[in-house]
Amino acid sequence: MSSKFYSARWIVPITSPVVKDGCVEVADELIVAVHAEAPADVQVVELGDIALLPGLINAHTHLEFSNLQAPLGEPAASFDQWIAEVVKYRRAQAEDAAVRIQDVVHAGLVESANSAVVAVGEITTNGELADCYLFSNTKVISLLEVINFSRDEIENKTAEVESYLHALKCQGLSAGISPHAPYTVSWQQLTDLCRLSEQYRVPCVMHLAETKEEGELLARRKGVLRDMLDRLGMWEDAAIPEAVSYLDYVELLATSWRALIVHGNYLSSEVQQFLGTKRDQLAVCFCPRTHAWFGHDRYPLEEMLNHRVRICLGTDSRASNPDLSLISEIQYVAQQYSDLTSFQILKMVTSNAAFALGLESQLGFIGPGAFSRLLSVPIQAGESLETQLLDCLSAAELVSL
Repeated sequence: MSSKFYSARWIVPITSPVVKDGCVEVADELIVAVHAEAPADVQVVELGDIALLPGLINAHTHLEFSNLQAPLGEPAASFDQWIAEVVKYRRAQAEDAAVRIQDVVHAGLVESANSAVVAVGEITTNGELADCYLFSNTKVISLLEVINFSRDEIENKTAEVESYLHALKCQGLSAGISPHAPYTVSWQQLTDLCRLSEQYRVPCVMHLAETKEEGELLARRKGVLRDMLDRLGMWEDAAIPEAVSYLDYVELLATSWRALIVHGNYLSSEVQQFLGTKRDQLAVCFCPRTHAWFGHDRYPLEEMLNHRVRICLGTDSRASNPDLSLISEIQYVAQQYSDLTSFQILKMVTSNAAFALGLESQLGFIGPGAFSRLLSVPIQAGESLETQLLDCLSAAELVSL
């Protein structure tokens, strides 16, 4: 297939320097090259005063909650109370014959695309969503959520995950693993899941250091989460090793092929430093507006960046967020962390997120081999690209070159 050429006032490849008045060469829906100027004797489509960016990637979301009109519970409630609301919601959805999870997830994918998102790291508890993923324009990395605190169930759960990975691969879909959290997944179960991640070369995504309550459980084996597990009859002494730390969990996750730590709100400087040394295996996903909803301490974003931690952004879900707009997350970060540059923030929703989800050869950049579904951002001629870029994202649209 012959190449087509598209010129724009700015091309922002993310993984290489910005090109002004450059040209993108495309063939068969893939980018062939980025040119500083159009080659001689070719027909060029002039896109005008825009900046071309890679499509955005939402590194972490739970689309099963996409029909909620407001977050669950109250911000002032304790974390275990919010979890109880989540469980209550899931049960109600399962019992409501009028609700189809496929329709709810489809609505979430449409909303995501309307926020310039081309790919999502989607946590799923349902193994029957393949058709929903297949017919979406948004690339889905379907991460099967695992909850198991019982030693007796480890072998069965591991087999279920392995079967899921096989099934989606056979359908040409992308899958991964999501051990839920330290208070719902035993240490031995997590060890098996990290091994599967390495064996099948799929991402492993875990909620970690999300709340102070979680830290209390690991440090003292007490607190509201321990009480919750006791009430549910889930607690087993062996599920969480004695004297275990967040660093121990991060080191175990580092045995995965690729691991993404979701939240990481309360990781120490020591853990952050370790994450920086392992940035080719480990990343962290910050969910800004969910973080604000729960009223957590200020997120240590600057500190993590200083330690070279690979940071991504996610929307989490409508259970803790008013919507699924990744653009709103970007703009929130820009407001709260004014010392960061536009390009630092954009890396979080492009190249960093692509790497964390194993998509770095296809998405997250503009260059040879990347998909040509890009983000067109209107830019005022004669004004600084840096000062306009994030403010103009709300007017951006996805275009297929």
